[in-house]
Amino acid sequence: MSGWLSKLAGGGMLLLLVAAICLGGYSSLLSHRLELARQQVAEQKKTLAQQTGLITTLRADDARNRAMMAEQQRREQQLRQQGENYQRKYQDAIKNDECARRTAPGAVLGLLRGTDTTAAGAARAVTP
Repeated sequence: MSGWLSKLAGGGMLLLLVAAICLGGYSSLLSHRLELARQQVAEQKKTLAQQTGLITTLRADDARNRAMMAEQQRREQQLRQQGENYQRKYQDAIKNDECARRTAPGAVLGLLRGTDTTAAGAARAVTP
């Protein structure tokens, strides 16, 4: 019976040795995965920092663009108002003027519109 017990103890030791080797391999695998996970976390932190910087820049650009758009709208409104005021003053100035009621000659209108090519061409002509 002692032979049988020694075989059982030897088999148990062999089983414990195999289990220890398997657990060591599994521990090594988990350590490797942990290291990979830590590297991934470090890369994600770096990416997150870059994205945070980009978002900050985009927000600043957006605020600047909104301010510029508001200023542009203010200027356009001011120009419209100025044009309306000038138009009103012009209408008031010419309402009792007989000359302003008459139509300008066609040649004058052509010059004002820039469609009269004969007068413009004559002014630019150079004699040799």
